[in-house]
This record gives sequence, structure tokens and C-alpha cells, in this order.
Amino acid sequence: MRTPRPSPASAEDLHARLAARITALEDRVRRLEARLALEARKPPLVRTRASASAATVRTARPRPRCPGCTLELPRGRRGESCVWCGFMFAAVTRRRASAPKAPRKQR
Repeated sequence: MRTPRPSPASAEDLHARLAARITALEDRVRRLEARLALEARKPPLVRTRASASAATVRTARPRPRCPGCTLELPRGRRGESCVWCGFMFAAVTRRRASAPKAPRKQR
């Protein structure tokens, strides 16, 4: 059994409700703009010393990649071959982490 649908609102009633919502939204935008202007006038906070959380920020180490397909290898123990393309890791020597690469010579 279907539930009865509410009778369609008249165009004037719909227009009045939408106008009220628009007015409320415009008022809200005005208040937010005023708050933003107040915050913009405040001088920026100056840190006197580095916080403990700033010292503990770690940069993520790049994930190891397969030399065959160059896709990132999944977490966990690395097998003998790539899970994506089947490349045998024993076919290449393991690279050590090196210093940043020097720029290529131009011809």
C-alpha cells in the first residue's frame, strides 16, 4: 500500500520558503565574512620555540618499486618475484640508498 503523497505546494508558498532560505544564507555569509575580517586583522602568532610535535614529524620513506613494471610493491615480506608482473628480483643486484642524483650532463 502506498503512502499518500503530500499535496504539491503552491508556487507562492514555494517562493516564500526559498526566499526565506536565501535570506538566512545571505545573513550567514555576512556573519562569516565579518568573522574572517576580524581574524585577518589579528597579528600572526609567533612561536618562540619549536613545539614537540614539530620535532617529531617524519617524512614517509618512498615505497619500494619493482624494477620490471615500476609499480609499488605491497607492504609485508618481499617474495622472490613481483606480485604484479612476475619479475624475478634475483635477476638484478640490489641497489643501495644513494645520495641525491647529480643532474645529467647536457649534450
